[in-house]
Amino acid sequence: MNGKMAGKNLTREFIAERDLKMFRMRQAGASHSEIAKRYEISVSVVSKGISRILERLNRDAALAYPEVLRLELERLDNLQSSVWPLTQFRRETIGDEEIVVEPDMKAIQTVLGIMDRRARLLGMEVQRVDLNVGGTADIRHSLAGEALKHGGKIDYRAESMQLLELMQKAGVLESGVVEKVLAEVEDEEVVDAELLPNRDNGEDDE
Repeated sequence: MNGKMAGKNLTREFIAERDLKMFRMRQAGASHSEIAKRYEISVSVVSKGISRILERLNRDAALAYPEVLRLELERLDNLQSSVWPLTQFRRETIGDEEIVVEPDMKAIQTVLGIMDRRARLLGMEVQRVDLNVGGTADIRHSLAGEALKHGGKIDYRAESMQLLELMQKAGVLESGVVEKVLAEVEDEEVVDAELLPNRDNGEDDE
């Protein structure tokens, strides 16, 4: 039967089925001309048929993407939740003795990899960062979005306390760990104050 004559009476169902068969032949390595000879049609018709299949696959993939993304994010969340305890200081009992186990560095790297994967799926990865290093502003304060105050004087202790607070809020450090560090800092301040000589301003020691 002549393909051109038959084309007038072809149904949509027949064309859709033929497109799929041609697409599978193309996947198997057949050229457009070989497929055209097989179905007694022109190469142009073969090309259009395969394009229709590709467009439908792309459309289906686009419609399914939100659900696939949600499932993938759920898997990443579950994986991170299972690994997260290993990234924290934790207590384990060996026999009758309870010991404190430090965070597992491999687990931390795994969590970082999961976070990176999640950021890429959500389009949150940083492509480019422009820093304005001109002028007299301190770079670290520029990164923090703050203006340098007090003529360039930096309160490193305050910055450290803020960093600890941020790490606690982000879940990087447990509250108990942060409280322990703060308590140790306060103890050190008390000791330092006791070691300082007792001098009254404006008075002579003699």
